[in-house]
Amino acid sequence: MKLFQERLKLLREQHGYKQDFIAKKLNITTSAYGYYEQGRNEPALETIVKLANIFDVSIDYLLGHNSSKQVRNSQVSEGIALYQDELAAIEALKETGLLRELCKSPKANTERLARFWFFVKNEIEED
Repeated sequence: MKLFQERLKLLREQHGYKQDFIAKKLNITTSAYGYYEQGRNEPALETIVKLANIFDVSIDYLLGHNSSKQVRNSQVSEGIALYQDELAAIEALKETGLLRELCKSPKANTERLARFWFFVKNEIEED
């Protein structure tokens, strides 16, 4: 949980918050919050969710499971949510007309695109 306490402190400082401000948001004492940053105590799951919302980051980022701060914030359909950068990639595909081409036969065209992408990626890595 060392990465958690480091990220917690870093996020608080990046947002310009004091420990007492976060403690009030969580409805806990300042010292209780300070213990989270010091690694002397671990927050409950409900508190971790609140912290992720306060700092607008994913729970995975907060806990150190990935390096992306982004929150999945766009629900596309049931069970499918996208990060902002994923939405930007889709928008870029749409702007180039490639998205429309992919949609003509989604499964087959996506597989072709993936094969092509990995071919190009391997070529670049070999250079």
